[in-house]
This record gives sequence, structure tokens and C-alpha cells, in this order.
Amino acid sequence: MTEEELLKKAKDFFAASRFEVKKEKITGVIVPGSVGILGEANELNRGKVLSGNLDKSAVLMAQKRRENDRSVNLYSKKFDEGIRVLLNDAQSKHDNGWANYISSTFFMLESMSKKVPGMNLYIDNDIPDSFQSNHMEALETGAAVIAGKLSDWQMSALEIAEICAQGEVKYMGREKNTVKFIPSIGGRPGHLTYFDIKAGSVQALPFGIKGHLFMVLSSGVKKKTIEAKRAQIMADVAESIDIMRRNGAQLDTLDEITLEKFDDYRSKLSITQRKRCAYFISENERVDEAKKAIMSGKSEALIDIMNESNKNMKARLEIVEEESEILLDMLGDTDGVKAARVMNLGTDGSILAIVDAEKRKAFESRLKKSFLGRTGLPLTIETFALTNEMRAFDVPESVFIK
Repeated sequence: MTEEELLKKAKDFFAASRFEVKKEKITGVIVPGSVGILGEANELNRGKVLSGNLDKSAVLMAQKRRENDRSVNLYSKKFDEGIRVLLNDAQSKHDNGWANYISSTFFMLESMSKKVPGMNLYIDNDIPDSFQSNHMEALETGAAVIAGKLSDWQMSALEIAEICAQGEVKYMGREKNTVKFIPSIGGRPGHLTYFDIKAGSVQALPFGIKGHLFMVLSSGVKKKTIEAKRAQIMADVAESIDIMRRNGAQLDTLDEITLEKFDDYRSKLSITQRKRCAYFISENERVDEAKKAIMSGKSEALIDIMNESNKNMKARLEIVEEESEILLDMLGDTDGVKAARVMNLGTDGSILAIVDAEKRKAFESRLKKSFLGRTGLPLTIETFALTNEMRAFDVPESVFIK
């Protein structure tokens, strides 16, 4: 995002009639959306994850209110909606849609004895609707960074991610997922982000496959049956770990065992349990395999690793729904598509692909038409390059001059 675009957004901040804005410094942050490349579900087993940043971002800009004002006035340009949040009202039930993601972060900071200043907070973003969850994660991350800048707090990427994740658990009743916040905070242009959850380490890996882009294709199908299947899968894993421990295994999560060592315990488990565990253990190993290849300058190895990941998910988790199966078959027959895998354990009907940049325009419209004809569903397609990173900024006084 250029400086001119940022200044235009800052002027929009002042034009938002809901704000009584004084002639004082505005603090801002650009937070890119992100996407899981490999190992998305490894959060559940404290394993390893490979992610990347979108070239689309959320922009948050804030200005402090009066010293003892305990309110946050939010305005979202995307939703054209303003909402007022009281920072001392964390225990009340809130049904504010998109604003809940921001307030959960602020409430979490308050619960940690970090006093969030009252502020006017303006939000805009160009993250596509097909990345709805990424949009909300960017808002949460941005809220933590903004509060930190206004209060002169020093927080690491892992600390920010932990605050956002805990806020979702405590104030929104969601499962804890620290992984999804890491790329936006720690990612770099031209790199993938490698996160070892158990070790708490983050590493940027220089990545690039000449002439290729990432593509996300989404049917938008969200089925309640998927969530139930996901819950059963994790119950199978938990029971499997308990059985292995009773038979002498020294482990708490599946990231602590290799496929070779897992062979010692296969006979103690049901066929379903073997499948579930084998997927997560092998996915963890695939992330490390991808890291090693990328660090050796062989980014193209990710193509085969992604395809193998998808093959394993279908065979061992048995979670891929009909619409995603149809789309995967279509992509497999499409010239220019090098790799494709189901995202988010199939919960939102999205497929991640690596595609030939020159050929993708030729097949996009054909794919949309064919998918609509076979399923009756519209297909959303977004491409992205790894060109983005989080950046904090202060708006210069020149923006006040009319």
C-alpha cells in the first residue's frame, strides 16, 4: 500500500462523522491477511506449520480519546458501521459481529493488567470476502498492535498471537488457535513463515517458484457435519495418545513421535485411530521436509509435498465433502494447476493451489462455469503473491492541512 493510499485513508478517518477527532497524532498499522500452506491442523497437536501472507491487508488507524475516557469508538469502512465498546464492560454479553474480534483482544489485554487507552479506531481493508476468517484475524492482530503503540508496550510476535488467541477463547468461546496469527505478525515479503508451536520459534523462509502464484478457490460451503467430523477426529487422536501412553509411549502430543516409532503402537489402535494419527504425524514431517527443501533453494519441492498432503488428508481423515472432491477433480484435469489441497480441514469449502501465472487467466472462467454447472454453486477465485508484511506507521501532520 503506497503512502498516498495511506494518507487518503487517514483523511477518510477524519471524514467519518461518528468521530470527534482532535488535531493530534494518528497511529496506524497495516496487517496482511494470511493463509496456511501446510500443517494448518497441527495447532491441535503442537506441531509445525507453514504459512504465507496475502498481498491484501487490513488497515487500522487510531487516535487517543481523553485521558480517563474508557470507550473505544470503532468505525469499519468495509461494513459502513460504527460501534462503541466500553473497556470496563468485558463481562457483559456482546453481539457486535466483526467488532467482537477487536473487543476480545482489548478485553484480554485489560485482564492482563494492560490498560488499553480509550480511542477512536478506524478500520478499512481489501482482504476478499472469501478470506473472511483472515480478515477477522487481521483485525485482532491490528488491535493488539495499535494498543501497544498507543501505550508504548513492547510485545513480541508470539506474545501478540497468544493475546489474540486467548481473547477468542475467553470472550468468544472459540477453540484456541495461536498459529493463525503468526504469519501476519512475523511474515516477510518473498517468504513463507515456519512456526514450531512446541518450541515457540518462528522462522522466515525465502520462497519463490518462478512464474507461479498461489490461488485460493472457494465454494463457500460450510456444513455443520464437517465440524462434527473434526471433533470426532480429535477425539480419536486423544484416545489414541492415551492408549499409546498406557503401552509405554512417552508423549503428550503427536508431534513427539515419528512414523517409524508409531509402528510400535499401531497394533494397539483401531484402523480409524491408526489413520488419524498417521495423518497428523506425517503432516508434521511434511512441514519439516518442505522447510528443508526451501532452505536449500528448492521451493518447487512444495508442489509434490502439497499434493501428498492432500492425498493423505483424503485417505486418512476422510473429511473431504462432495463439492471439494468435484473441485479437486476439476483442478487435477486443468493445465496450469501444479498442486492443490483442501484447506482448513474442509470446514469452509476452500482449496489452495499453486498455478502457472501465465495460464491461470485461461482457465479461471472455464473453472467457474464448469463448477457452477456441476454443483449449482458459484466459485470464488483469488490469487496472491508473497509480497506483504505488517507495518506500523504514524500519520504526518500534513494530513490535517486542508
